[in-house]
Amino acid sequence: MRVLIVEDDPVHAKAVVRVVGPLGHDTIEVGDGEEAVRLLKSQPVDLVVMDWLLPRMSGFEVLYWIRRNLGDAPAVLFLTNKVLDDDIVLALDAGADDYLVKPFRVGELTARVNALLRRVTHDLDWTDRIRVGDYTLNTLSRTVSLRDERIDLTPKEFDLTVFFFSNLGKLLSRKVVSISTWGRELDPASRTLDTHIYRVRQKLVLAPENGLRLSAVYTHGYRLDEVPSRSSRNAVSGRSDTPELTCE
Repeated sequence: MRVLIVEDDPVHAKAVVRVVGPLGHDTIEVGDGEEAVRLLKSQPVDLVVMDWLLPRMSGFEVLYWIRRNLGDAPAVLFLTNKVLDDDIVLALDAGADDYLVKPFRVGELTARVNALLRRVTHDLDWTDRIRVGDYTLNTLSRTVSLRDERIDLTPKEFDLTVFFFSNLGKLLSRKVVSISTWGRELDPASRTLDTHIYRVRQKLVLAPENGLRLSAVYTHGYRLDEVPSRSSRNAVSGRSDTPELTCE
């Protein structure tokens, strides 16, 4: 397996190499975020062990680039001095697979690297598709369909859709959604995020009849939930799927 170590401190980088190398993995070292992205564009890796505070391009920005351009692979482990709970939650919600605070213990780093690489091995047959209910997202062709009917989305709407579908059932703050989709926190006064979410909800028809509900949670953010569709409820109750006429 190939492990990319992104660390601007040579002492810390060599310390990680001394842990990962003896596990039988190939290691590659780079010293800043831009160099990491250049390498990831040209070479496949299985795991990125990365500091958050990097020159020229932060580790969080590299994570954003990875998840937007490479999908769920490679796995990403943050190894950093940032210790606040908010930072850890932000990184994990944005797509990091694990988070370890410096100074690390050799045994713990070994265990976490092994666990992540085992997960990568198990996921090698991933088909670049996300299926939820009657929806199918293809992250390679960047298309989404509902019951085999393709739905046209703008690039940013597709990025937003992938993020919600990849975090089904999770309450996602506005900050996490905006950083994970736009690569930065949007101005709180801006309506950009709300407008895009409205369009995604309308275009995908995210409603109980299609098995999904996208909800705004006041002061917190948004959550996409899977709910029983009308057809599945009718099947359970034995009713016909033909709608009844009602008078109002």
